[in-house]
Amino acid sequence: MLENQLFANKSSQDKVGFEVLSESQIRDIHEASLEILQETGVNFHLKETRDLLDEAGCRVKGDRVYFPPGLVEWAIDAAPAQTYLYDREGKNPITLGGNNVTFGLGPTLLNMRDTETGERRPFRKKDTADAAKLVDALDNIDWVMGLGTIDDVPHEHSDRHEFEAMIKNTTKPIVVWSYTNEGVEDIIEMASAVAGSKEELLHKPFIVSYSEPISPLTHDKDASRKLLLTAEYGLPTVHTPIPQAGASAPVTLAGQLAQGNAENLSALVVSQLKNEGLPFFVGGVISIMDMQTAVLAYGAPEKELATAAYMDIAHYYELPTWGTAGCTDSKIVDQQSGIESTLSVLYSALSGANLVHDVGYMESASTGSLEQIAMVDEIVGMIKKFTDGIEVNDYTLALDVIDEVGPEGDHLTHEHTMDNFKEVAWHPTLMDRDVPDTWMDKGSKSMEERLREKVQEILEEHEPKPLSEEVKEKIETVIDRL
Repeated sequence: MLENQLFANKSSQDKVGFEVLSESQIRDIHEASLEILQETGVNFHLKETRDLLDEAGCRVKGDRVYFPPGLVEWAIDAAPAQTYLYDREGKNPITLGGNNVTFGLGPTLLNMRDTETGERRPFRKKDTADAAKLVDALDNIDWVMGLGTIDDVPHEHSDRHEFEAMIKNTTKPIVVWSYTNEGVEDIIEMASAVAGSKEELLHKPFIVSYSEPISPLTHDKDASRKLLLTAEYGLPTVHTPIPQAGASAPVTLAGQLAQGNAENLSALVVSQLKNEGLPFFVGGVISIMDMQTAVLAYGAPEKELATAAYMDIAHYYELPTWGTAGCTDSKIVDQQSGIESTLSVLYSALSGANLVHDVGYMESASTGSLEQIAMVDEIVGMIKKFTDGIEVNDYTLALDVIDEVGPEGDHLTHEHTMDNFKEVAWHPTLMDRDVPDTWMDKGSKSMEERLREKVQEILEEHEPKPLSEEVKEKIETVIDRL
């Protein structure tokens, strides 16, 4: 058997996919992560977290916590292999686990590429609302995040304003970022008002809590508090690192994976000790620092390779996954952004990442773009068609049709074609397939022009399903008291 199973077809859930790591390589990385946790340890700045781990049998020395391998293995087994995420109305559940792939936005960008002017400017609350409204209308982006850090409200309150802007403009699930426990509490209060009660929210969650450790091997107080609080509530949780190869992690990808996995597993242990069986996503932004520019490269092939490799590790653990795609280092929507976005979406889909975030990211995670989101929606549609694979059975083999049409016949007008062509073929909304004369008659528009028109049309004409007046009042009560 080849050590690397790159582009090896796998039949799990009838999706086309690949595996980057062999099982022996996964075990080597797993053992390395256990050694890091046991011998090097992880810093936890919050005493409550250290006390919890101390009681569970970890060795604690100052802020440093050392994990016995058995406790880590217990946590891996305790967490569920899959969970479900619902829409705002408690309907249309998405299965998150195995190789089921979904795509969504990311958080905390500082800038926005203005759709009307093309200028790069600070991120505003309206940008979060517009991004949510756009995603609500798109077919292939499955959930939303706030996209940026809102600049036109007080920073300490921006997480609640972000949630308000999202929940009023989409029925799709939301991954929420908050800065403090007060922010978590307020967001849960608003989400509970939408769901009908806190109990109904937890029964059919439409939100996932997001927080991050600090690479290398550190959990600060705020992130640890949020991890404990969301675990106490029972919300599905993402607490994944950004181990930057060559900067905050070893420059070698195997070492980067071992460290990043240790960071994931240390948080997993905390989550399961606080609430055994809590749905917990593992993954992260696993890329390199470009040594010439000192940026975290979002379009690097190493990012796609390392991320796909980590999905293999997570599937080995049978844990749901958090991936990164639909993003670019380019400053504008251009050939570079198209190439980098397509490759990242393709590799994330083939590797079976469950929640794939950062759609719409540009400039190495500095700036957001609605046109980038719309372009990635088209890319995801194409790639979903590819990963759906080919159904082979008596009907699709169509031997009777081939026999009826025979040599020199015509399949175009056959009933079999009329009955099936809409389902069989992927139909583009942005890609141009017109003959040249038709393309010129329509204005000879570039992809960038078509993207801008699509975004503007959605923002002007799409009407997300409104919340009830009672629910809106409850949400605005939370915002007004900030």
